[in-house]
Amino acid sequence: MLTSPVSTRPLTQPGKAHFFGLDLASLWRDLLAAWRDMLEWPVFAWAWPTQAVRVHLPTGGQAISLDLRAPLTDADKSVQSARFEAVLLPEDLLLRRTLELPKLQSAELEAAVTLEIQALSPFPATDVIWNHEIIQQPGNTLRVQVVLTSRKLIQQHAESVHAPLKLQDAEIWVARAQGPGFVMLPGFGEARRQRQSTIWRWTSVVLVLVALALLAAMAFTPSIKLYLRALQANQAMTSLGQKVSPAIAQREALVRLSDQLSSLALLTDKSVPPLQTLKLVTEALPDDTSLLTLQLQGQKVMMTGQTGNAAALMKQLGSTPGLRDVKAPAPATKPLGAPRESFTIEFTLDPAQLKPAS
Repeated sequence: MLTSPVSTRPLTQPGKAHFFGLDLASLWRDLLAAWRDMLEWPVFAWAWPTQAVRVHLPTGGQAISLDLRAPLTDADKSVQSARFEAVLLPEDLLLRRTLELPKLQSAELEAAVTLEIQALSPFPATDVIWNHEIIQQPGNTLRVQVVLTSRKLIQQHAESVHAPLKLQDAEIWVARAQGPGFVMLPGFGEARRQRQSTIWRWTSVVLVLVALALLAAMAFTPSIKLYLRALQANQAMTSLGQKVSPAIAQREALVRLSDQLSSLALLTDKSVPPLQTLKLVTEALPDDTSLLTLQLQGQKVMMTGQTGNAAALMKQLGSTPGLRDVKAPAPATKPLGAPRESFTIEFTLDPAQLKPAS
């Protein structure tokens, strides 16, 4: 696997943050490395298209590279449209070294390789340019392939072989020690392509978020419409209630007034003297009728008793002047073996049609 560009700064002891015994800085670096590896999966490749790089070969020719891990392709018409350039260094400008190291964290591995470079490099510390690649192997060891060269040698090669090329705008590549592909040496024009990749990745992320937002809006739109309709219906019901509340209040006031008038009418009705009522009832009853109770409440009379024919009795009372609204609140009954029927009859006295007592 190819590693990201490694700086040549001396090793320093960073401040460490721990949480329940975990090195948070190391954990964060491992998470970032895992995320970077995930972004290289084919399923995420659509998020950033391949960027063509015009590679200047050590012989002076040109070729096209679409991926650092893939071989070069022959130059064609697309070589002129490539936005980025790289210089492939010849092997006679490079020094290579293979290191056998235990499995280390990324920061620890960088520190170990930096110490080896400081000990082995024949170039001044300010002039040395290097990078490394890790070759995974079974066990608890790592094989690290280190490649280094001098900035002055790179400058001389570019001036002699690629004179028109601006070295500060070009990337510097070297062939991998094993297998196809290339390793990039840091400190030249690689930042321009990295910025372009970062912009494209963020653009892809924004587009994905916008697409997800649109899908979420499409999914929740029916529910939102139902909620808005329910809210609108509730507001309409509230508004209607406010509009009809005066009419409801007037109706309630009318009902109360009607009840008060009914109570007042009961209190103001002219009552009939009991003796006149008793005389009227006695004259209206036939000879075969006997009363058990007689109740007088204002103009309303209720009586119970026995008679030979309750229906005929009610008909006779209904035709008597001064009596109205004759009715039986309960049906007449005739016990087994009894000669007469038991009745309960109610009626109302009409004072206007009653004869005054003599």
